[in-house]
Amino acid sequence: MKINLSALLVTEVSAGHRWRQAKTGLLVLAFTLLHLSLRAQIPLVYSAENTGATCTAPPLPTFSQLPVVQPLTDPFMWSDGRGRSTSFSTWECRRNEIKAEIENYEIGAKPTRPQNITASYAAGILTVNVTVSSQTLTLTSEVVLPTGSGPFPAIIGMNSASGSVPADIFTSRNIATIRYNHNQVTTYGNPQLTDPYYRLYPDQNLDNAGQYSAWAWGVSRLIDGLELVQASLPVNLSRLGVTGCSYAGKMALFSGAFDERIALTIAQESGGGGAPAWRVSETLGAVEKLGATDYKWFREDMKQFADANVAKLPHDHHELMAMIAPRALLVTGNTDFEWLANPSAYVSARAAHEVWKTFGIGDRFGFYIDGGHNHCAIPTTQRPAVEAFVDKFLVGNTSVNTNIMVHPYPQLNYQRWYQWWGTNNPVLPAEPLGKRLWLEAECATVGSSWDVVNDADASNGKSVRVKAGLSSSTAAPTSTVSYLTMPFTIDSAATYNVVARQNVPAGEECGYWLKVDNEAFQSIGSQLIGNAGFENGLTGWTTLNSTGATISANTVAAEAHTGTGSMKVVNPTAQPGNQWRVQVSSAAFSTTIGKQYTISYWVRAAAAGGSIRLSTGPSGAQYQADQTIGTAWQQVTWTITASLASTTFLFDMGQVATTYYIDDVSVKEVNAGSGWSWTKLKDLVLPVGAHTLTIAYNTGGGAKLDKLVLATSMASISGLGGAATNCTVTANTPSAVASGIEVYPNPAHDKLTVVLGANPLQVRSIEVLDVTGRVLSTVDVGPQTQVSIARGLLRPGIYVLRFHGSQTRTQRIVIQ
Repeated sequence: MKINLSALLVTEVSAGHRWRQAKTGLLVLAFTLLHLSLRAQIPLVYSAENTGATCTAPPLPTFSQLPVVQPLTDPFMWSDGRGRSTSFSTWECRRNEIKAEIENYEIGAKPTRPQNITASYAAGILTVNVTVSSQTLTLTSEVVLPTGSGPFPAIIGMNSASGSVPADIFTSRNIATIRYNHNQVTTYGNPQLTDPYYRLYPDQNLDNAGQYSAWAWGVSRLIDGLELVQASLPVNLSRLGVTGCSYAGKMALFSGAFDERIALTIAQESGGGGAPAWRVSETLGAVEKLGATDYKWFREDMKQFADANVAKLPHDHHELMAMIAPRALLVTGNTDFEWLANPSAYVSARAAHEVWKTFGIGDRFGFYIDGGHNHCAIPTTQRPAVEAFVDKFLVGNTSVNTNIMVHPYPQLNYQRWYQWWGTNNPVLPAEPLGKRLWLEAECATVGSSWDVVNDADASNGKSVRVKAGLSSSTAAPTSTVSYLTMPFTIDSAATYNVVARQNVPAGEECGYWLKVDNEAFQSIGSQLIGNAGFENGLTGWTTLNSTGATISANTVAAEAHTGTGSMKVVNPTAQPGNQWRVQVSSAAFSTTIGKQYTISYWVRAAAAGGSIRLSTGPSGAQYQADQTIGTAWQQVTWTITASLASTTFLFDMGQVATTYYIDDVSVKEVNAGSGWSWTKLKDLVLPVGAHTLTIAYNTGGGAKLDKLVLATSMASISGLGGAATNCTVTANTPSAVASGIEVYPNPAHDKLTVVLGANPLQVRSIEVLDVTGRVLSTVDVGPQTQVSIARGLLRPGIYVLRFHGSQTRTQRIVIQ
């Protein structure tokens, strides 16, 4: 009998292969079961406010001792530098290190739960009394319960029953709604040391404790109250959520991060200081950066991290979001509002998501960034995402899919911000330039309402300018004679920045109407929005409400600053401790949220001793400091460094019985001013294909438009830019590039840097002027090619740099 050894060998090898396959499958199955078991052991929520309160406190170096870390900080790296840990078992203590850093460098310490707290619930009102020493703070919250016996999940809305989320999302799911009245802790927009929170904690003040630590503390005390009234208020304490939008979105985010009893946080359009990372925002345009946020909300000394110093911050806001892990978080954005720093929110969300993913619970974090809707609105596109998170983490429906990552940034390289994690080499790779198209203005189809100007300082030697005397401040022109029409083709779908190189003479304003393809025109750029004296009374203005004061359409020219009339306000009696309030609105003005505006008005009083203050009411108001006024006309100006969402204003006239006259109101967008500069106009989400960019004039004057660029990255857009794609352009020579004067940063906080390059204009000196033309200081240039101008005693506002050389040039600057 013959034995086929080769057949036996093949059989044996095949059997071995099958065994190895089976063994591998068993190992994979075992690993999967182990992973699912570990995942099941990671809590969805905790019963304590801070389960890591006994963890060792991290070192908190002084500003000078902090190292520079340009990319996003590593959330798994121990603060003392001893290494990193990605184990969930160590996360609680690492989370508390992040908490300590945010408190120390950003918002101030959040006090622990006081011993003396009482609570009651009756007639739909939850009342919580917090007593420290001899001071008592009282919280009252309206509670709406579903029908039935409960206990019910509950959502705590920041200053409203359900935040800015439609109430039916909760009520249709038998979820209770609880309103958090944050002004009962410290007043939004106008905090005072007399606020209940600061009276409770006299060691906390407006410098060392921002309002976000106070407000987050208040949410925790509200939850303490819910624990105390369980017998009468049937709320499921393991199914609590918080939500808010804009400044209240930040409030919700800090509350969720600092209290582990919150199972779900929905932070809606929170902007700078919320979901966006400070480091990433610093690389963007007109967004809420660390140096331009509202410092009523944060510690005063957080300003030391402004501008380039942001890289010394030992944490960032991807770690603020990560503090919520392993609990659930949904963040949203709105690309229609540049101020919200949506690209930064996207990068920060991607980085934060790595923490949840590391623990195998990536479905507990989601983000949804889109546009095409109002600020703080939940459009139909976002609603399913919100409902999914509510269903899974408040209702308990575990079958719902919450793997939600919606965004318009397919070309944005977010990984460059955190790819160093685990390498001990915190280097931020250079940003690739990405896609960009250069569009020469003079190469467009130029309507007859524009002039093509020969200009040695412009790319291709030409620019365009609106003919003198033309303006269209309230509606876009409808004739093609008013248009610049620029066809272009996109080969990669992405979000593109539209950036213009323009020269705006000092004292002039520049604005455009812009549209892509067949969409409606949108007003963009720098605009003088109005100089609306209350002529013939309240022409152009609507009186919305007043408190105790009598408003009249005053037509006595002698009682007007200019023209034929003013607004006359009579306060018949003194009102100590309060202010008369007159709310007015003008549809003639057009403002864009996220821009910076200077508002000015003229005012006088019939009797001395009064004061006035303007605010951007009625909601989310920003408040001007009180201005003392006399019997002579005086101009009051106010530069808003945050967003202006409308032209509805509240004039608060203080505490005395007198008559006031207000006239000549103007609202002006702050911009870089004269000299050639690059200005970001808007973001466009563009699909692949042929498109048409149309620009129409808004305001006329001597402003010149050189070219535009559509770019996926703002990096390295300077000088004359690159060659245009829609006409033949002579290559730029090095001397031409060097002829421009560069001034940065603008707006500036501490100092300005002026780069003269080869200095072909032979600039000998630079003067700093105020808006009245008064010379405040002079800097001699000498042989230098780069000059630093210190802020010195300059107060926040608009100034002009005047360059003296073979020619005189000016450029407007903003000091914050």
